[in-house]
Amino acid sequence: MIQLRSGSSEATLLPHLGGSIGSFAVGGSDILRPTPVDAASPLDAACFPLVPYANRIADGRFSFAGKDYALPRNVAGFEHPIHGLGWIMPWMVKDEQADRAVLACMHATDAHWPWDWSATQTFVLEDGTLQVTLEVTNRSDRAMPCALGQHPYFVRDPDARVTFAAEGVWLSDARMIPSETALADTFGDFARGAVPDPMTLTDNCWFGWQGEARLGTVSVTSPEAGFLHLYAPPGEDFLCLEPTTAMPDAFGRVSSGMTVMEPGETQALTMVMQA
Repeated sequence: MIQLRSGSSEATLLPHLGGSIGSFAVGGSDILRPTPVDAASPLDAACFPLVPYANRIADGRFSFAGKDYALPRNVAGFEHPIHGLGWIMPWMVKDEQADRAVLACMHATDAHWPWDWSATQTFVLEDGTLQVTLEVTNRSDRAMPCALGQHPYFVRDPDARVTFAAEGVWLSDARMIPSETALADTFGDFARGAVPDPMTLTDNCWFGWQGEARLGTVSVTSPEAGFLHLYAPPGEDFLCLEPTTAMPDAFGRVSSGMTVMEPGETQALTMVMQA
């Protein structure tokens, strides 16, 4: 575990647990849901990276550059592979200082994802602010599809309003795959600030996101992310505001945010959380 400190702010990093964030607190108050001491899955962490794809791939199947690919399920009991590959890989510590650190991981071509890629996460803690920059580089000799994101679990105050601006929202079918678009205020007037319905599940992706969102007094910004996924399950003390460069099931869709990385190309996404 890596411990970062700056002023009244503290953060922990868990390289072995998918390069995840273990905690982020300001003035003794948790901003992110802290990770249990005995956590065995990054799904229990405070935040983890989404690379080289973000959120779900329907049935794990997609086509790219004239070829068909199939990804295995990576969460027990869930019918689609989800969240990419980086979150279930151990990360190495490349640099560690009092208020910053760099983690890295490397993926070698395999039968399911036949591209070599490497990724780094650079964490910088300043008093009241945690900045995370995720970078991925295509190390293979051919183009690779890509989408990036972060999956932070914010502490949920029942009365805290979620505020952000977007062009619209994707509705999902019964299998939780985006199926059609709707007005941005379908689940609440988040442009003015709204409390997600505590009795129902919100698990949807907004497109045309303006790069800034708020949960009460906490803000999350990401200039490279054109999509924001809001995950607010009923009965839980957290909600997720996930900045991503693409929508779920992006590969093969039009205007999905998916990018094509040429050999040697690097792409990045920066997320800043501030209290």
